[in-house]
Amino acid sequence: MKLSLNTYLYECAGVPIMETLKSAAKLGFKYLDYAAIYTGDPTKASPKTRKQILSGIKDNGLVCSQLQLAHTRDLASSNAKLREKGIDYMKRCAEFLMEMNGRQMLVWWGCGVLEFNLPREQSWMNAVNSMRKFAEWCLPRKLLIDLELEPFNFSFLNNTEKMVKMLEDIALPNVNANIDIGHMSINREGPLQMEKFGHRILHAHISETDSFDHTNSIIGTGNVDYKSYVKKMMELGIEQNCKKAGVPCAAGIEMGSNPGSVDDPERWIKESLAYLKKILP
Repeated sequence: MKLSLNTYLYECAGVPIMETLKSAAKLGFKYLDYAAIYTGDPTKASPKTRKQILSGIKDNGLVCSQLQLAHTRDLASSNAKLREKGIDYMKRCAEFLMEMNGRQMLVWWGCGVLEFNLPREQSWMNAVNSMRKFAEWCLPRKLLIDLELEPFNFSFLNNTEKMVKMLEDIALPNVNANIDIGHMSINREGPLQMEKFGHRILHAHISETDSFDHTNSIIGTGNVDYKSYVKKMMELGIEQNCKKAGVPCAAGIEMGSNPGSVDDPERWIKESLAYLKKILP
């Protein structure tokens, strides 16, 4: 398993994506978890900018280990047009991913958020149908989708049980599980809970929490037991899973919460790497 760098950290610091790519390479990273938001959003970029980003990735020797689909909060909406807009965004991002020679995507927001005046059962089915529609589009293109639980009441997938249920309801082989260690930790779901996913674990996130708040702060400033989670993922065969799927086996360092919340991304990364070097192989 290798460490990858989530570009969202730089977006929170107001650093443009082209500078981010240079910084990631300078810090020794090969793999990127590319956040499709703000300056990194390929659906908002001009054809010229898209080409520049693709060249920047290639020129800096970087590989996209996971494309993060940010604008997905409306996948369960009661408004069919908003659901279609979310699906269209994901498809356009997926096309950019293929241009990067990548195959793996992560869905933010836990596949959608709940609405006040819509029965949860209907919201759930809206989310399932949106995800299945996108996954079916991805199948012939050999693209893989990772689900992620969010530790919030307003998200559908806010524990491992619900994430398993979503995998079962979508029922397509190209939909798998992303393990966000910080999310599981704040939920009080320990490493054993990952046994639900087994061979479907294809990616991981290393994020931080102070036990009661998912801070996304510098790794090592909170209280997450990263070593036990990583050890369990290795026991469950994450490296073999990724090899079989033909994708990099990576754990992305995920930091930053909102724009303006990060003062110096390179310092955050260096301090996080120093901590991880002490506790992980």
